[in-house]
Amino acid sequence: MSFLKKLLNHIGGNATPLVSDADLELCAPVSGTLIPIDEVPDPVISERIAGDGCAFIPENDCMLSPCDGVICRLLSSNTAFVVRASCGTEIYVRFGIGSDNFQGKGFTSLKKIGDPVKKGEKVIAIDLEQCSDLLKSTVTSMIAIKSSSDIERVASVGGKVQAGSTPCMWVFLKTKENANTLA
Repeated sequence: MSFLKKLLNHIGGNATPLVSDADLELCAPVSGTLIPIDEVPDPVISERIAGDGCAFIPENDCMLSPCDGVICRLLSSNTAFVVRASCGTEIYVRFGIGSDNFQGKGFTSLKKIGDPVKKGEKVIAIDLEQCSDLLKSTVTSMIAIKSSSDIERVASVGGKVQAGSTPCMWVFLKTKENANTLA
């Protein structure tokens, strides 16, 4: 078992499920530093209105798919996409704060809606020189959309991550047994 998995398994004692028990493991969509979702300077993201997740201070010029799946949404500005994993959970990946005001300047989609993607595959290329001065922040968010599946909880770690290869977020879905006792 890797050091990271051992560490996560010990957080919270025996009450914390093993990350190997997660229904969906997500890799970093960008390289950089992972930060808690609470630190994102956008209340819609930091207050978890759409769902729970994590964020990154990016150090590279593209956004990768965090898991295998299908591109089911793509913003017309090419600043965000949603990939639907095989378990049905949709993962929203968004570059920057204030990027919705762009008309696509500095962002190039390499995929279209309906395209299958593999974990680590490039989805959006970013020209940082062209767009970074116009953004409030380059923080990139990765959110498990709560309306897409019956999510019990989301776990993530902090620190440096490598796009497409560092596991950094795990989604645990409610089991039928848990859903019935909570209803």
